[in-house]
Amino acid sequence: MRIRTSTGPVTAAVVLAASLAGAGWAAPAFAEFDPIPAKPVVTGVEKVAVTTTFGSSDRTRTVPCPAGKVALGGGGYLTSPSDAAGRVAMDRSAPSTDGTSWTVSMREVGAVKYTGDWRFTYFAFCADRPSGYQVVSEVEAGWNDHHRLSKTAACPGTTKVLGSGAEVYNSNSAFVLDRVSLGDALWPNGGTNYTWAVARTVDQGTVAHGTEALRTFAICANEPAGYEVVRAASEITSGSLRNVAGSCTLGKLLSVGAGIEVSSIHEDDRTQTLLTGLNGTAGTANAWAHEDADGYAETWGLSLALVCAS
Repeated sequence: MRIRTSTGPVTAAVVLAASLAGAGWAAPAFAEFDPIPAKPVVTGVEKVAVTTTFGSSDRTRTVPCPAGKVALGGGGYLTSPSDAAGRVAMDRSAPSTDGTSWTVSMREVGAVKYTGDWRFTYFAFCADRPSGYQVVSEVEAGWNDHHRLSKTAACPGTTKVLGSGAEVYNSNSAFVLDRVSLGDALWPNGGTNYTWAVARTVDQGTVAHGTEALRTFAICANEPAGYEVVRAASEITSGSLRNVAGSCTLGKLLSVGAGIEVSSIHEDDRTQTLLTGLNGTAGTANAWAHEDADGYAETWGLSLALVCAS
């Protein structure tokens, strides 16, 4: 009896592979690709805040981060009394060069100084040192005969801004901070590689006539997981107070910045609006500003920028 056999496609493939293997041929290996590295997570974020005692003098206060942590951002605000608003302004909100602390200065301004006692709160957002962390600063300095100083600072390479700071060096206490924030949203990369600070004189009679300086700080790091910039702004109208709030979509708050907005035809004039508060906690933040004691006849607004991460 004869038995007939047939070779199906699977059997034929096995036979062919065996034959080729015997001839020294091997199937090509598939290329292996490294997975995209995960973005670093910012850990250990905490807010460290202190409120000064009451007093009538200009004050500078520094809050240190806990051991092993660095500042991602910070700020301060006039705490009380309410009638000091428009009489007290900020001229420093900045990290130390090594990022381990944050310093805030507030002082009385205006032709007629505030006669009562006042106090302010100053704070830092601290965290475990993020990947690629560094503090960058740039200075606008020299002989000045104007009402306005402006300077940007850029994070190197592909690093991102986690926080912004600024400080004014006054020879005659002419300048206060008008803006401490990320770069404008219309700048490259949405302004996330830059910080921008502006300082302006308060009193017409104290326009700078000497060596003045504005130092702008950028706190930079490798882009963290969930990196997000949230922006908000008030309307450009008249009125004595602006208060703008914003919230992180999902992540935690790393820093807050703000800037006073005026018409371009008035941006080189002395300021009659004062940045009096930067504050934040958990995933929300707000900033506020007041007209000075004798008011401001033009329209103005306030912008806010939050940096968040998961």
